[in-house]
Amino acid sequence: MAKKKRQVMRLMVRLDLLGVAGCGKSTIARLVVKKGLTVSSSTASKRAAIRAYRITEEAGWKQRALLRIPVLREALLANRIEIGEKSAFARFAAKYDAFLAIVHESFVLSGRSQYRRAEGYYHFLRTVRRIAFLEEWLEDEAVLFDESLSQKVYAVMPWDWGNEAHAERYFEDMPLPTALIHLDADADQVVRQVRERERATGKLIPSHRGLGDDELLKHTEASLDIARIGAACLQARGCQVLSLWASETPCVNAKKINNLLSKYAPGEGSV
Repeated sequence: MAKKKRQVMRLMVRLDLLGVAGCGKSTIARLVVKKGLTVSSSTASKRAAIRAYRITEEAGWKQRALLRIPVLREALLANRIEIGEKSAFARFAAKYDAFLAIVHESFVLSGRSQYRRAEGYYHFLRTVRRIAFLEEWLEDEAVLFDESLSQKVYAVMPWDWGNEAHAERYFEDMPLPTALIHLDADADQVVRQVRERERATGKLIPSHRGLGDDELLKHTEASLDIARIGAACLQARGCQVLSLWASETPCVNAKKINNLLSKYAPGEGSV
C-alpha cells in the first residue's frame, strides 16, 4: 500500500524588499501581493492571530466562537496581535541582543533632529515587533515586506552620509530573511521620479523634504550604496538575493519576484 503523503507545516517565508525611497518598491509589492503567492503583513498578522487563538490555552471555545461574529472579530484580532507582538518582541530582544545593541548605538550617535530620531526609532520597533510575531505564529505563508527589516537600515543610521561601516555592522548582525529582493536604481532616475510624483500629487517622502535637487541626488547615491552593501553582506551570509533594476517596468520585476516565490509555494514541503 502506498504511503500517504504527510504535509509538513513550515515557518513563515520572509522576503525583504530593499531599495532607496522613491524607486518604486511599493508599486512592485502591490503587484506581487495581487498575484496571490504572498500576502501583505497586515493580512498575515490576522492569520497569525487566528492561529494563536486556536492553539493557545488562553483561547477557550467562547473566544473562538466570538471570532465568528464580524462585529467583534476585528477587535479581538487587533487585541491578540498587540499581545502577541509584545511577547514575541521580548523573545526577539533576548535572542538578538547584539543586533539591537548596534541599532541603539546608531541612534545614540545620530546627528539628526530629535524628531527624526524618534520617528526612525518608532518605525524600526513597529517593524521588528510585527516580524517577531509573524515568525512565531505564521505557518506555510510567504510575506513580502515592503517596510522590511532590511529597509529599516535607513531609519537607524546616525546621519545621511558616510554610513558604510554602520550599514555593514547592521547587516552582519541582522536576523536573516528567507530571501532578499534588492531593487537597485540609477540615482538620476530616482530623483526624476521623485520630482515627477511631487509635481503630480504634491506629496514628498519625509526624508526628501527640504532637499534641493543636488542634495537629493547626493542623498540618493548614498542610500543606493547602503542598499548594495546590504545585498552583498546578506548574500555573503548565505541569504538568497534576487537583484532587480528599477529601470525595468514594475510588471516585469513583479513577475521575477513571483518566479522566486513559486519555490516557496505551499505544498513544496510535503514528504
